[in-house]
Amino acid sequence: MVVSNKAKNVKVSTGNDGQRLDNFLISKIKNIPKSHVYKLIRTGQVRVNSARSKPSNKLKIDDIVRIPPYTSTESLKPNISKDLIQKTIQNILYEDKNIIIFNKPPSFSVHSGTGIGYGLIDIIRLAKKSCERVDLLNRLDKDTSGCLIITKNLSSLRSYQKKIKDNKLKKKYLCLVKGLWSKNIKRNEVNLTRKDKTQIAISEYKIIKFFKNSTLLEVNLITGRYHQIRKQCAMLGHPILGDKKYGDYEVNKIYKKNGLNRIFLHSHSICLSCNKEKLIKSPIPKDLEKFLKQHK
Repeated sequence: MVVSNKAKNVKVSTGNDGQRLDNFLISKIKNIPKSHVYKLIRTGQVRVNSARSKPSNKLKIDDIVRIPPYTSTESLKPNISKDLIQKTIQNILYEDKNIIIFNKPPSFSVHSGTGIGYGLIDIIRLAKKSCERVDLLNRLDKDTSGCLIITKNLSSLRSYQKKIKDNKLKKKYLCLVKGLWSKNIKRNEVNLTRKDKTQIAISEYKIIKFFKNSTLLEVNLITGRYHQIRKQCAMLGHPILGDKKYGDYEVNKIYKKNGLNRIFLHSHSICLSCNKEKLIKSPIPKDLEKFLKQHK
């Protein structure tokens, strides 16, 4: 459905203080290409306090941003029931005034997408309407389960982003990989490239248990690159079982027959500070626990 949106003025609140103009507009103007957002800024149709502005300019509290008329495509809003909101809230492992740590089940997307009218973030925003703003700090793939961090205001988003950058927020995962992991591989540093950008990826490994043809690992993420654990394990010759993208297709078929219906990757724990008081754990999900009990 095509929708014509009238011009409007938006006052910048504390939740957007210091945000770039382009990112602010992308959050306010829905269902149009980002290229069109930049065109609106470039052609002077977007005004900040009645003046032209650059995409990189930082907004301040009480700035008035003029959003010009624009045409967008809009689909019907998904119906998110109160029951679903309540069930989602029950999966919260930890919450304070700044963050939420959510225990994400498998087959649950964090964002809406093709064929999916809503994602976790949409439900949390409905459940936490009183929050200044709700943002995902980290992401998990649809079939990966476990700890997911959601911030409740802009200052905590920036603060925890810095913690991740400075390696002051520890995230550990459990994964079951193909083959017998070498006891000598305790740390891996490798360059990973995505969208023409190359960055160093660092992970630390601890063997939890050897099976006949597989190994249960605990992985400590030092950096947080896209598909980091999955890529590194595959590059080291030990792809994660059930991984459809980087895994061993023939081996995955065997394990699927034995009851493994998704990637064996679980965000096991998050330590928000150096003391154990802020160590939040997500128990291994029932589907993976059941598979391990019968796994040899």
